[in-house]
Amino acid sequence: MKLETFVRERSRSNEDTVRRYLRTIRQFTGWLGSRKLDLETVQEYQGWLAQRYGPNSLASNITSAINLYLAYRGMDIKLRRPRKEVAPNPKLISDAEYKAVLSRIADSEERLAIRLLHDSLLRPSDVVSIRLADLDTTEGITVIRKRTQKTGAISESILSKETANELTAHIEARGITDYVFVGESKPFRHRTWPNAVLRKHGAEGITPRTFRRTGASRWGEDLASLMAQGGWTDPRTVLKHYRKNLRDRHVREFESVMGPAADREPEEDPAGYR
Repeated sequence: MKLETFVRERSRSNEDTVRRYLRTIRQFTGWLGSRKLDLETVQEYQGWLAQRYGPNSLASNITSAINLYLAYRGMDIKLRRPRKEVAPNPKLISDAEYKAVLSRIADSEERLAIRLLHDSLLRPSDVVSIRLADLDTTEGITVIRKRTQKTGAISESILSKETANELTAHIEARGITDYVFVGESKPFRHRTWPNAVLRKHGAEGITPRTFRRTGASRWGEDLASLMAQGGWTDPRTVLKHYRKNLRDRHVREFESVMGPAADREPEEDPAGYR
């Protein structure tokens, strides 16, 4: 069986993920060279990776790809998957910061990409691959309904009226017939393009994940609605990695049922109030 077929069947992933797996495997085999493929060599490569990638990168595609290759070669060894790091004080983007970023973007296509990241809460790979067929306006609102690239979940991402208007204008002005963001050498733009747009316009510390985290933190208690908006499949992922104020919500809900969990600092009276 060919390696590509093996990876596709064993990973049961979408084509974009399969391509990333194969690219990672090529990197590994290039590093391997004439070395013997055994436990000692795999551990050496793990150390090499740890010097170049963070735990979150290693915990996802890289480790999975290498382990698929080891299985393909019939090896009874695996690369150890590190625990993902959770940012203790992750960045959220305020309305003022968002508007400031938009005000610096003159190009309508680039501005639309940032608007879609902000409104839809979708991953950049899903934003750049939006097609006309994914847009639903039958109920008077604009919804992006598509199968997401990473997990295969079906999104129900509602857009604000302003973003929907810019999307319509972009489609009409560019004569779009399929993909909204047409690529130069591929049917649609690369998934890293939105990151490049943010860097280009001085959005320091703001990434596509910042928009997902901000939206998830501000969303109400209807977790199913939030998961539909951003294309999440596992509520544990949302709660652990995207709800910055999860502890505050937990305490509030506990106290509404059980009573105070801690003594509250006495509020000072306003000056002159007696």
